[in-house]
Amino acid sequence: MTRHTLSDKKKALAAKSLARKIGYLKVQLPDLPSQTFNAHKIIRPRDELFVIQKGTVEIWHTRHDMLVTELGENSVFGDMPLLGQMMLGTQAIAGPGGVVLGVMGLDQATELIDTNQLNVLKELGPRLAQLEVDHYRVQFQMADSRLAALLLDLAGDEAVVTGLTQRDLSDRLGTYRETVTNVIQDMKKKKLVKMGRKRITILNEKGLRELSEL
Repeated sequence: MTRHTLSDKKKALAAKSLARKIGYLKVQLPDLPSQTFNAHKIIRPRDELFVIQKGTVEIWHTRHDMLVTELGENSVFGDMPLLGQMMLGTQAIAGPGGVVLGVMGLDQATELIDTNQLNVLKELGPRLAQLEVDHYRVQFQMADSRLAALLLDLAGDEAVVTGLTQRDLSDRLGTYRETVTNVIQDMKKKKLVKMGRKRITILNEKGLRELSEL
């Protein structure tokens, strides 16, 4: 039997990726039935969602014993594909002060969708589209194309990306910082970008866009 092992860097990248996929949805539904969990109690959703009403919940990777993220009030987590929510190889543990959770079953989720269709679509639609883009890029694009696309997306209508380190960019891409460093050095040589402290200036948008589409 083959034993799968991951380096600490790969584990950290996996944790950062999961942190963007679990608990991103926030709602305020005060009328839900509630459950209270004592500190450090494991919470096991089964075809249901939990809305944090008071306290915090820690999300841990089940195999690598790593803290993925900590969720606060109004955050939603659990297992309900209808709302695009899954635990993805993680488990939820009540925070050190315990937690009070609102419980949302299928009936409540259906009612939420019926009464807030546009808001639900606004939240889930762009994420679904972005997942499709990310999936394609990971399957078929090299790191330089993916980084070019990320820089263009972050810059938007401007020509500058500020406030992010090369490690931040590598976390966004799910790759090593050294890979990002090498790609950016190559972009500088080709005069596609200029580097500053937490500042990347796009010098050749057309060239960067062409690279992003390879």
